[in-house]
Amino acid sequence: MNRIKPCIIVLSLIILSSCKHEQATKSDFFSGDYWKSQALNDIMPYWTRYSRDMTAGAFYTNLDSAWNTFGSLDKYPSMISRHLFSYSAAYLLSGNAEDIVIADSTTKWLIRYAWDKEFGGWFDALDRNGNPVRTTKTTFVQVYAVTGLTLYYFATRDTTALRYIERSNDLLESKVWDKESGGYYNVMNRDWSISDSNKSFSSQVTPVSGYLFYLYLATREEKYLNQISRILDVTVNNMVDPESGWVLEDFERNWTYLEGREGASEINIGHNIEVAWMLLRNYLLTRNNTHLQAALSLAAKLSVAGFMKDNGIWLTSTGRLASSQQATDTYWWIQAYGNIFSLYLYRATGEIKYLADFRKGAAFWDSEFIDPVHGDTYFSVGKDGTVKDATKATQFKTSYHSIEHCLLNMLCLNHWVNDAPVELNFRINASDDGDRLFPVLLEDWDIRIQRILIDGKDQTSRADNQAVVLPILVNSHIKVVLSNRD
Repeated sequence: MNRIKPCIIVLSLIILSSCKHEQATKSDFFSGDYWKSQALNDIMPYWTRYSRDMTAGAFYTNLDSAWNTFGSLDKYPSMISRHLFSYSAAYLLSGNAEDIVIADSTTKWLIRYAWDKEFGGWFDALDRNGNPVRTTKTTFVQVYAVTGLTLYYFATRDTTALRYIERSNDLLESKVWDKESGGYYNVMNRDWSISDSNKSFSSQVTPVSGYLFYLYLATREEKYLNQISRILDVTVNNMVDPESGWVLEDFERNWTYLEGREGASEINIGHNIEVAWMLLRNYLLTRNNTHLQAALSLAAKLSVAGFMKDNGIWLTSTGRLASSQQATDTYWWIQAYGNIFSLYLYRATGEIKYLADFRKGAAFWDSEFIDPVHGDTYFSVGKDGTVKDATKATQFKTSYHSIEHCLLNMLCLNHWVNDAPVELNFRINASDDGDRLFPVLLEDWDIRIQRILIDGKDQTSRADNQAVVLPILVNSHIKVVLSNRD
């Protein structure tokens, strides 16, 4: 795919848009190092300092704006594993031993306490010490319990982590997938009998956005790519409102729409971004034109009803049939997804307008979401930047979305905008001679391995297309430098 030269991009964006905030220049937001620095300096150190439960293990669930604990001390496997994703990502970016040590201990805690040793799968909730307090199996929890394990496997090739990933995914496919109507059920009992046969956005698309793309990239097993395509086909065929074109939220088992708690007139912008982004990711791997067109159709609607071009905010919601019902605020995860989505739109179409959208969204993120006093991000802000909720952590807010945002921004910008090399770090727990490490974390067949260092020694001759052909290793550090083919 042809790329516009970086200097042309920056000059064009200067013409297309202006900076609202002077603390970061236009070019800063297009630097991969800018986002790497944000992850490693403005976000992760605060989670490391304040969020870890040094007495009982893992992480506190509820932390206020100044990182003080509040409310319940119960823990959620989905929340713990999303922190595992963040520490694995931080190690990929930094090679910092502390990050992978925390990831190691988090993996062990998850498997020891959260895995149901009798029936398999992950408990919905645990008390502070890891005892089950809710033994149901909600699809949302099952998915995100695997998400961190998957990036941990990507960074370490840990076979124990992979075994639990595979067992989890097999249970999802054999126990939760509706073989008659398609789609995943919402909730199962402990023994995997169905508790809630309805379907929802959170039980359909989250396996794709949470772990399946990362799992495919880490293993290159075609079955995961086929699973992604099947899920997205079901989403496009059953969850899109024929009247408005928006992706809806809640459905009965046979895909009859349920109005749900948000009301029939309200559309979740973040979830529509998520679907469109996943469709683009699949298109980049499979060239499925149906998925590309579905993504672009949603992108056109989102550009009008979800994104405010004057200041770069991605709003929380809009009306199903009337954009005049737009929300006046957003959450940190929606802004993060919107920014990444803009970069993927640029990659899929080559249209520079999407880089202008990214710059505006990135400026809003930096100026309105990053907490300059306490670190990390606020939970939600108004469209004028007013902080509405400064909470740092809840059952659903962790370090995950902020770090994924930084990681993918860095990768997308270096590979797709700047043609700059990317350095990633791996700690290989163990390998046999001839095992393969796949270090490419984007859906891009053009990326190639430029250099390989194994325990500090040049081993670039071990590159084979997008794979590192490993020797026998135990707890070895590998640095891989990636670049574009052209």
